[in-house]
Amino acid sequence: MIQRPQLTGPRTCCIALFGLPGSGKSTFSLLAQAWAAKNGAAVHIITLAEPLYRAQAAVYESAGRPLQIGERRQDGALLNFLGSHMRKINPHVLEEHFLSETARIHAACRDSTRLQVVICSDARPADFPYLRQGGFHPVVVTVDEEVARKRKEARGDLTLGDSRHSTENGLELIRPSSSVDNSGTLQEFATATTALLDSLNR
Repeated sequence: MIQRPQLTGPRTCCIALFGLPGSGKSTFSLLAQAWAAKNGAAVHIITLAEPLYRAQAAVYESAGRPLQIGERRQDGALLNFLGSHMRKINPHVLEEHFLSETARIHAACRDSTRLQVVICSDARPADFPYLRQGGFHPVVVTVDEEVARKRKEARGDLTLGDSRHSTENGLELIRPSSSVDNSGTLQEFATATTALLDSLNR
């Protein structure tokens, strides 16, 4: 097991984003990068599902339909399957990836005097215990389920994941430090995101 680094400190803010697929967690991360640029901070994004994305790419490669580099569209049904099955093979698969990423970030910013904002952009309820242990503030991005579905369709996902799949279960049990709604316009979401980041970094 990788040694757990300590990311918490007066110049570090760690945020774990929870929410339905299509709720806007990735958009929050992009908005946070813009906020950081204006505030002299550095942002580090941890994508917990990176092992699943690598497996997804391997499946498509083997099927003779390789995904393009930087492909934003996702095969939601396949990711649902990979998420549950890979956790059966190794229950700690995503935690181990998280630990390697936090170790990398710790090494990169330990001597910096800038504010460091670390965002886990795709947390799931099963990840909550080790994220909380790592000092991350749980933030739930809320959205109307129909709005989330339309957004996934608009970005052209190869298949739509099931928001009620076992890998998504338990969101209602998360007790967030904060929440931000993304059922409205992008500008409304940007305003709410900025206010949240301001409040967490006073």
